Amino acid sequence: MPFYGRPSKNCESCRERRIKCDRIQPTCSQCKRAGKTCGGYRDIPAFMFRDETDKAAQRSALAKSRSAEREGITQGSTLSHTSSSKRSTRDQSKTVVLSWKLNQPSLVISVPASVPTNVENQGLNFFFTQFVTEISGIDDFSFILSSSHLLGTPTVELPLQNAAISIGLAALSNVTRDRSLLLVAREKYVSCINLVRQAVENPDQANPDLILKLILMLGLYEMVCCNPNQIDMWTIHLDGAAALLKQTTFGRVIKARDPRAQMQYFYISMVRYFLIGGDVPEDILNFNINTIRSSHPDDIPGLSLIGILVRFMRLHSARNDPAFDPAVNLLVAINLDTELEEWEQGLPEKWKFTVEHSDDMQHTFHGKYILYKDLWASRDLNHYFWGRLAINEFILNLLATLATVGCFLPNDAEQRQRSLDTASRMAMDACAGAASQLGTYASAIPYKRESRVPRLNIVFMLLFPLTIAGSSTAAPDEVHEWVVQKLQEIGSSMGIQRAVELIPRIKQSRAVRAQR
Repeated sequence: MPFYGRPSKNCESCRERRIKCDRIQPTCSQCKRAGKTCGGYRDIPAFMFRDETDKAAQRSALAKSRSAEREGITQGSTLSHTSSSKRSTRDQSKTVVLSWKLNQPSLVISVPASVPTNVENQGLNFFFTQFVTEISGIDDFSFILSSSHLLGTPTVELPLQNAAISIGLAALSNVTRDRSLLLVAREKYVSCINLVRQAVENPDQANPDLILKLILMLGLYEMVCCNPNQIDMWTIHLDGAAALLKQTTFGRVIKARDPRAQMQYFYISMVRYFLIGGDVPEDILNFNINTIRSSHPDDIPGLSLIGILVRFMRLHSARNDPAFDPAVNLLVAINLDTELEEWEQGLPEKWKFTVEHSDDMQHTFHGKYILYKDLWASRDLNHYFWGRLAINEFILNLLATLATVGCFLPNDAEQRQRSLDTASRMAMDACAGAASQLGTYASAIPYKRESRVPRLNIVFMLLFPLTIAGSSTAAPDEVHEWVVQKLQEIGSSMGIQRAVELIPRIKQSRAVRAQR
């Protein structure tokens, strides 16, 4: 399993002495000043993807030792989850009992005599039916894997298949409460972690393209299996990928890929920053429209949007700097919002969207949904909605900060109302857009069978804009209530535990902001 902390980048000597290190290579200033031999620096990627304990290997070996037995077992009874049944199974000497830690207190799990022989196929089927873009008339899963930006190669590789099985079975286990499925899911997950670790230890012999895709899949697995104390654990894998991309071999892979894959990396990196903060990678901060080379006209609006959001991220990351001037940076934030307004107004025809109304209240946001003209555009617009909402929340916070010291702008009240209205509209558009991209209306978004079609559906990436919308105090109560309900549905029907664990965070964040 990956290391679940934040590895220090300081040299070994400074870590032992517990002093600040300036990380100069090959010898830091502290070691030079003290006349000590610098202990050197960690291999951060290898550290992130190392096995945390020997017990992981023991659990994997134990699971494998039972695999032959499971293959011969026919379908039968299901696993009971009542406390009385758990006590009774522990008392039965003939029942196989396994114990392991799933980033939470130890669970004692009895393996029922009913694990189906097609359990791996169940995982694949659940993965494709729940998490892969619906492609009308196409039932060939190998096509989806082979042509994806995020998955697959000309032939479906076993590690990617194992990753898909692990995600599918873990999600299915959450839906059905059948813990025996999680046993197989964890076994596949560990095999993928081991492969990534081997690649980190021997990068020259690795397949960078495959490893980066595996890391993505491991992140999705963490979203499916997260618990309340590790809700953002998926970002550990993203940090590992970012560290790998600094290596020449892996860096060439992402630059050689379709611009869309590179754009998604920037979007996900920004989401990671706004979720947990911390340092922003230099390749993100230094982004400009020429960073990603693309001759496809459909990519230009997305590249422009990333550029604006990156500048907002720089502004946001500077807010705790003692030299940060609220009055000056308020104007910067207002200008960014103006740029986004002009960005929306100048969208090409293929990117434009309209809010439609329907009597179908079940599959819409209170009767509203968004009609898109392009599948990729619908996904980029999700980032526009949460980004502009976040900027206007930032403006409102700066206005409140200035008001506490008696500083008011000439059009203070007008700007406050404009930001409230904009934030509210963005929150409702984010919800209407989510309704369009999930369920009944998703198949109405136009796309063609081509390599640029995103094969993974949008559900994992929708969690962030829904969180921003549901947490906003500028949004009406109906937005908050709808987001909570939608996250509960995603968790119960698709097995993404992170959706459920986000609900308390959203409620707490909204309550805290309301008190300001």
